[in-house]
Amino acid sequence: MILAAALLLGTIAVGWWSPSLLSRLSARVHPGTAIAWWLLTAAGVAAAAVAGVLLLVLPGHGPADAVIRVLHDCWAAVGHDDLPALDPIAGAVAGLVLAVATGRLAVTWLARRRRRTVLHRRHLTALRLSGARDTRPVPTLWLPDERPIAYSLGGRRSLVVASDGLAARLTKRELGAVLAHERAHVLGRHHLLTGCSEVLGRTLRFVPLMRELPGATRLLVELAADQAAAAQCGREPLRSALVSIRAVDGPRRALAMAGGDTAIRLSRLDTGSSPAPRWTTVAGGLAAFLAPSAIAVALVLVTSFVTCR
Repeated sequence: MILAAALLLGTIAVGWWSPSLLSRLSARVHPGTAIAWWLLTAAGVAAAAVAGVLLLVLPGHGPADAVIRVLHDCWAAVGHDDLPALDPIAGAVAGLVLAVATGRLAVTWLARRRRRTVLHRRHLTALRLSGARDTRPVPTLWLPDERPIAYSLGGRRSLVVASDGLAARLTKRELGAVLAHERAHVLGRHHLLTGCSEVLGRTLRFVPLMRELPGATRLLVELAADQAAAAQCGREPLRSALVSIRAVDGPRRALAMAGGDTAIRLSRLDTGSSPAPRWTTVAGGLAAFLAPSAIAVALVLVTSFVTCR
């Protein structure tokens, strides 16, 4: 029971205190690296929580006792056998919480998938009726609308949506930068990343990390798309496009040019950021994913040491 409790405490510590640290780091690293760290931290919290619950539910707490005894011979003094009456209660409560969270996750994901499918069908039908044949590298659907519209839809049949009003208000270079921004969303699979973040945030909203994950991811994918578009078309056309227009937001499941905080995006365009070395990205990702488990191991070692003394 001690190992399970340590894992759950590590989950709580990371889930409650990591958002502020991740926010500070996100301002100093490449957006793609920051996205990976946010999502890996969330995945690590979820994995540690599931592992902790399983250790409570499994008969004999699975391999927990063997692991702890290897770590320290004094484990028996603080082992879960001292409190046998708590085992079935804690296991039942933890199993119920895990079942409810899993159910909510499945329902939220299926509902989002159904709405996304309907949205895609409508746009693909409009694209087919328009007779558009430009599919390089992503199909573009042009809407006869005077408003400046620019957004993208992900998935296996992804596409970019833009309006005649957008083309009328921008120069050729600015329009190219906007379209490059939207194509970067598709090629970077940003819709999948934001979708996973929103499902986790809606399902586990009581955890601060999960609650802030959707907003952070949406801003970071906009910054990542800005970086890609600036590298392809130059910073000035993209910057002037952001300043000269306020594009209309797209559907809820889309990533629109107007997404994110414009002031932050303009600031990052001015300063820029280079991709971090691969080893830094990998090391940070591993640390983010293993943080709850590392805290759990530290708690177990400290407990064993204090008990021996």
